[in-house]
Amino acid sequence: MSGIFDIGIRVFLYSMILAGVWLFLGKYILRFLKRENKKYRFGLKPVRQADNKFTAHIRLLLLLTLGIKDVNSVFYFLFLSIFLFFIFLSVFMGLFGISIFFVLIALLAGFLPYIFLRFRLKSLQLQGSYESVNLISELTNMYKISSFNMSSAIDKTIGTIKDSPLSKKALFYLSLKIKEYKGKEELKAIIDSFVKAFDTEWATLLGMNIFESLLNGSNVSVSLDDILSNLKQVKSSIEKDKRANYEAFTMVKFIIPVVYILSVFTAVKFFGFTISRFFYYQFNSSLGIKLFITIIVLLIIGFCAMFVLSKPKFDY
Repeated sequence: MSGIFDIGIRVFLYSMILAGVWLFLGKYILRFLKRENKKYRFGLKPVRQADNKFTAHIRLLLLLTLGIKDVNSVFYFLFLSIFLFFIFLSVFMGLFGISIFFVLIALLAGFLPYIFLRFRLKSLQLQGSYESVNLISELTNMYKISSFNMSSAIDKTIGTIKDSPLSKKALFYLSLKIKEYKGKEELKAIIDSFVKAFDTEWATLLGMNIFESLLNGSNVSVSLDDILSNLKQVKSSIEKDKRANYEAFTMVKFIIPVVYILSVFTAVKFFGFTISRFFYYQFNSSLGIKLFITIIVLLIIGFCAMFVLSKPKFDY
């Protein structure tokens, strides 16, 4: 018990040290960034250079998952990732010394913000896919009411669509962007971002129709009706798969904790361990900690995978 308490104290102290470093240096970094922005407040602001693929990818993830579109959002994201890497690495080195295993775990910790964004995006895409019928039905109605004007239909759909928060948010960003696009390629990038919010076949088809209507003024009402008709046909099979997958996920969710408890029981019953000795080797030795961390990481990966797979995406 004293060993676990000692580990907790060390983790707390290392966290406070690294947090103190950020508090000391962070204000200077922020002050520098604000000063750079003020240079252009009353003058012509230089055109921001196009993001490279990595920066554009992170910026899109932050926008789709958290709604963050600040210019410096990628900088803060990278800083958080590096901060987590060094805090985990310093804690593990202080407690157990240098080890490839703990370096890899620290790297994994550094990737946690990115993993979180990817998982949240998948979760939102999964949730948003079930808004398909409501979204396309409402958009099609507004499109016909607006005399086949897609831009007007999108604006009206934002105000009338119900019980579809993710679709409403995606349409809102789409509406803002299509009012200021300056060319075919820029419009294509805007539509791609909209489609990415759902990442489904029906969203791809919907995006193609929106693109065609906005760019060339084509009447796409028939195509929208076809998409809606196909989605209604697959609804029953999707609901059946969802129920089956949910039952499997529920079983696994309760079985996994039981397996760990049985491992403790087996060690005590058949290998002569006491409970205190088992937990001593589990949390007070380098091998035990490595095994425990590996189990936790695999459990989290398993639960995330089961969460995503337990509910099939609403798609063709």
